Amino acid sequence: MIKEGFSKFYWGFFFILISFRIQGLDIIPDIVGFILIADGVGKLLSESDYFQTAQKYTLPMILLSIFSIYEPPVEQAGINFGFLGPMGVLISIASLVLTLLLAYNIFMGIKEMAEQRNKTAIAAEAEQRWNQFLWLNLAYILLFVLIFVPPLAILMIIGLLIASIALTIAIMRLMKQCEEELLPSDTQFRDA
Repeated sequence: MIKEGFSKFYWGFFFILISFRIQGLDIIPDIVGFILIADGVGKLLSESDYFQTAQKYTLPMILLSIFSIYEPPVEQAGINFGFLGPMGVLISIASLVLTLLLAYNIFMGIKEMAEQRNKTAIAAEAEQRWNQFLWLNLAYILLFVLIFVPPLAILMIIGLLIASIALTIAIMRLMKQCEEELLPSDTQFRDA
């Protein structure tokens, strides 16, 4: 169960953190990622209260991510609220807040599991990945302010793209490590 839960997290974070659109259609849709995350959280419920809290955010995120499957390409210059208009801004804010709450509880659940198994390096890395995830999302908010200074916005977009790819790889590596090292004690000895 534990190994399967972390495998779901591995692919769930991949779908959530990587965005690739063709003509506005998300080829790697967030909704698939949130469904995988929900399944992973379900498999780890007994391991930490944090996973029980995270479970509360999975269904709202699955529903909110429906709105991001297709976003028409922007065709005019200036500020564009998308096809949902100002309602899209509210959906985006709700999505950001719930994503942060979900990620926080997942990373803290991993930290708690690691501490219970005396895997201090994994516990520290889980907390570090949470902080990086939080700061990356806050940086995306800052990007909206920098849109009014195009040269800085372009530099920040490049920086955020690089940081996002690096964080995605780091989170996926953490999930793979958890999959291998956070098994119950008796399972680890059997596999050795």
